[in-house]
Amino acid sequence: MKKTIALMTMLAMVGLLASVAQAATVGYWRFEDTPGYLEDSSTYNNDLTAAGDPTHDTLSNLGVSFDNPIPQTSAANAKAVSLDRIGDYYHCADQTEFTVTAFTIEAYVRWSGGNTGYVASHYDYANNDRSWGLYFDRGSNTMRAVFSSNGTSSTTIASGISVAGATDYFVAMSFDVSGNVEFYLKNLSAGTWNTATVSHSLTSLNDTDGNFDIGAIGNGHADTLWHGVIDEVRFSNDVLGQDDMLAMPEPATMTLLLLGLPLALRRRRK
Repeated sequence: MKKTIALMTMLAMVGLLASVAQAATVGYWRFEDTPGYLEDSSTYNNDLTAAGDPTHDTLSNLGVSFDNPIPQTSAANAKAVSLDRIGDYYHCADQTEFTVTAFTIEAYVRWSGGNTGYVASHYDYANNDRSWGLYFDRGSNTMRAVFSSNGTSSTTIASGISVAGATDYFVAMSFDVSGNVEFYLKNLSAGTWNTATVSHSLTSLNDTDGNFDIGAIGNGHADTLWHGVIDEVRFSNDVLGQDDMLAMPEPATMTLLLLGLPLALRRRRK
């Protein structure tokens, strides 16, 4: 009886850890055929609309070496999207769950290097209803982010992390209004990580009602459109640690629990 209870407890812990790992995800756009090219893989159904004529194709045809499967989830990664900077981007309408004071944005990307391009943003540029955006800056060839506490003025946070064109990356940025901005960049070919922690002076983050954009800022503002490939964009309404990000294997705790299950089952049979 005690062994049965122990096994049930272990299984419950595994289930709890799995649910916690996914609990903060409020938008996850995988660009796979299932559940659908533009559909949100989170439980919030924040499906995308495509602007322009972006290309949806297999990873091999796009010439990228993004992870397949995704290390954190073990999900197969077969397709991605390519944007040509000529009106191409994705967007979905503002939702309550996008109103945050702490968040993490992740993506797999390849940047052409020819212009400043936004990976993702929640930032109504035209109507001075700004919130945040993550981008690769052409002038400095670095990863940067922009934030607004009042919707009108903006604060640029420079990571100091260099980026290059025609290079496959996993990129992530987290923001905490009471903490720091954390930047992460993994060169997928070299397998190397660059990280940076940058303090900020913001005391709030504007609650914009603008669209959530992928590959642009401000509903496709012409000077911000991404030129290159984007895949596996995940938005979480909390600060994720590096071990919880898509480009990292499952947390060690989960692995140890799973490794312990066969032993528990053998003991139960005796």
